[in-house]
Amino acid sequence: MTCFFCKGDMEDGLTTHVAEINESIILVKNVPCLKCDQCGEVSYTGTVYEHLESIIDTIQNDLTEVTIVKYPGSAA
Repeated sequence: MTCFFCKGDMEDGLTTHVAEINESIILVKNVPCLKCDQCGEVSYTGTVYEHLESIIDTIQNDLTEVTIVKYPGSAA
């Protein structure tokens, strides 16, 4: 796959997804992604994106100022 921004090659990798909900920050570690080897741009498959939304929806009511969770199924 080619990067939308710089036309570099997208490679399988892991990243940390950051979401800001109201006054809280959610960090989801070890999220599978495609990452550009040139500019570092990250993209997710539809399945991963849906799973991220589900994780955020699940913990949204129990937030502290910063919440850190690990993406399910990832090795650490």
